[in-house]
Amino acid sequence: MLWILGGLALIVILSACFNYTNLSIARAMRRFKEVGLRKAIGAGKSQIWQQFLVEAIMISLAALFLSYFIFLVMRPLLINLAPEMQRTVKLELTPLMVAAFIVFSVTVGVISGLMPALFFSKVSAISALRNVSSVKVFKHVTLRRALVVIQYSLTLIFITTTAIGYVQYKNILTFDLGYRTKNILNINMQGNKPDALLKELSEIPEVTALSRSLIITSVGNAWGGFMKYKDSRDSVLVMTNHVDENYLTLHEYKLVAGGNFMARPTTTTAATEVIVNQQVLKRFNIGSNDPQKAIGEEITFSSFHGTRKMTIVGVMKDFHYGKVDNLVGPVAFMFWTPEDRAIINAKIQSRDIPTTMAKIESAWKKIDRIHPFQAEFYDQAIEEAYSEFSTIIKIIGFLSFLAISIASMGLFGMVAFTTETRLKEISIRKVMGASSVTLIYLLSRSFLIQLSLSTLIALPVTYFFFENVVLTHFPYHTPVQITELLVGLLVVLLIAFIMIGSQTMKAARSNPVEVLKSE
Repeated sequence: MLWILGGLALIVILSACFNYTNLSIARAMRRFKEVGLRKAIGAGKSQIWQQFLVEAIMISLAALFLSYFIFLVMRPLLINLAPEMQRTVKLELTPLMVAAFIVFSVTVGVISGLMPALFFSKVSAISALRNVSSVKVFKHVTLRRALVVIQYSLTLIFITTTAIGYVQYKNILTFDLGYRTKNILNINMQGNKPDALLKELSEIPEVTALSRSLIITSVGNAWGGFMKYKDSRDSVLVMTNHVDENYLTLHEYKLVAGGNFMARPTTTTAATEVIVNQQVLKRFNIGSNDPQKAIGEEITFSSFHGTRKMTIVGVMKDFHYGKVDNLVGPVAFMFWTPEDRAIINAKIQSRDIPTTMAKIESAWKKIDRIHPFQAEFYDQAIEEAYSEFSTIIKIIGFLSFLAISIASMGLFGMVAFTTETRLKEISIRKVMGASSVTLIYLLSRSFLIQLSLSTLIALPVTYFFFENVVLTHFPYHTPVQITELLVGLLVVLLIAFIMIGSQTMKAARSNPVEVLKSE
């Protein structure tokens, strides 16, 4: 993940390098005379390119100095993006890291300044004193236009990536796990026996149902062992949870055959009944297409507790035991046996959650005054389980903001430069009767074409990348929708139109008489 985020940061830096190169070449007409005069008085090619290269490096180092203060402001925000980062990440600068950043900054300066430096150093003194406005990279496409297209393609990819990632993340949080999690509070017993707290909680009116489990499923926790059927040489890893007779009802699991566990007095003897999901029947070919035939069948289950024979008393509809980025596998629920490690699942029905939580915490203090009350709603636990995705989306969103800001500043500079160099043409056209709308169209046409090319490049690339590379790792993802792609396009077009429109309208409204007099 660090490599991926580093790659995205590199794309932003490349976009800034494109910006610098683009604007440097756009300013070429203003600096041609300077270059021409320097060459006329004896300056060589090496002196010219060294000048422009040093300028770029100095700008990059100045940016590094400024970024240090921005880093100091943003460091607490970055560390607080995810709870686990607060315990492990310090983001402290060491002398070696400072030296590495200085070298990196110089490298960025060289990359961004190399093209303008080579461009100016190759211009002859005679050509430099003429009005040369552009240089061809390949037929019909100038270097400046190519850089604008590349820059906006990268920006579009960033924004559409953020939109697609956000939609996928929201779909994960609302994904149908195969059972209910709403308004269920999971209380960690922290080594205490659950019976005393169950009695206290049952007296709280807002607590409508109670059950016990060993772990919380669908948040990354796992417990399991190996199961065998008739062939002792054929075994499969099965994920398990130890639950009581109320667990399936409270979470609204769907039984397709058999029944639930029967209530019984607490005992230290391990129960021999097991409820399995459909994947277990499929794996061992039990009951063919009739789950009812699996009821009463005997399986062998082995774990670090030992090996024992168990009887299938129920078959559950498949559900997501692990996170939804994994396929549904074989799962078995075993009847509750006393464990030091226990979770109480309390279903809450209340309009005043803080008051209800205070009552539950008060009940906890009656049985344990030493350990702090540890409880979390199921939906919150699921959201925390996918906090990594949320953090990544926030980081990519921030990089998208940087990318669109850099691209917009570059486009604004390019439009301002273009309109400034075409003021005489605009004035003549106005004198000849051209309308403001016609002039705006003439000035913005080339930029609109470049944005269109960026769209034709970025949207198919993003769609292909997600559908064939990223989302293939998530078996239960939702397909990329056209609306997600259009979000990025609309954001870029809106900002681009503002940048282009502000300058072209200003040029179109200029006084032609004053412009021609100044010329």
